[in-house]
Amino acid sequence: MTKRLIILLVLLPVLFSVSAQERIFQLWNLNRVQVALSEKTKIGVTEKVHFTPHSGNIDLKLGDVTIKRSINPWFEAGVAGRILMIRKDYGWLQENRPMVFGDISKKLGRLGFGFSNRFEYRMFKHVDDHFRYRQMFSVELPPFVTPRLIIYAAEEGFIKFNDENLHIARLYAGTKLKCSRIFEMRFYYVLEKSKELDFWNTSDVVGMNLSLDF
Repeated sequence: MTKRLIILLVLLPVLFSVSAQERIFQLWNLNRVQVALSEKTKIGVTEKVHFTPHSGNIDLKLGDVTIKRSINPWFEAGVAGRILMIRKDYGWLQENRPMVFGDISKKLGRLGFGFSNRFEYRMFKHVDDHFRYRQMFSVELPPFVTPRLIIYAAEEGFIKFNDENLHIARLYAGTKLKCSRIFEMRFYYVLEKSKELDFWNTSDVVGMNLSLDF
């Protein structure tokens, strides 16, 4: 079963790239630093950018501060605040976003499973404010080649609490490399579907995350 999952994850980018419609290609980069305040509590800062090579523009940039606490070995919860800038035809649209989240993680045999839930309130200057729910389900395979290298897959969805409902859906396939006790890297591919008015845009994404955990 593990071998079949590995083959599927390797083939996902190839399968997703077959489409007749025009697609957008983006590069994502996320950098995060977390510091332990106590045995169960951490504070973290994150920055992220979305870059579109075809236009040569950064289309999204964000920064947030997070405080989270481990409730037990398989559940942690926290709050966060985010400032996000989205490029529009008329310039940059700023979003301010308070968030509350809860994450579940569990090992079953040699596989690792994660389920993340987040509730957001999105505040804009020129767009109606609204609540949104984000969920993500992920699966990690046993260490591959080296104990430090893990292959994973995930799905992510964003649901607006208004008449638009689901407006972003993503599928991930990637690798997680634990470089040291405090430093981790992730390289991944994402197939993203995003709704704009009544049309669904398709994006292919290659991303890299860098994390420091003190």
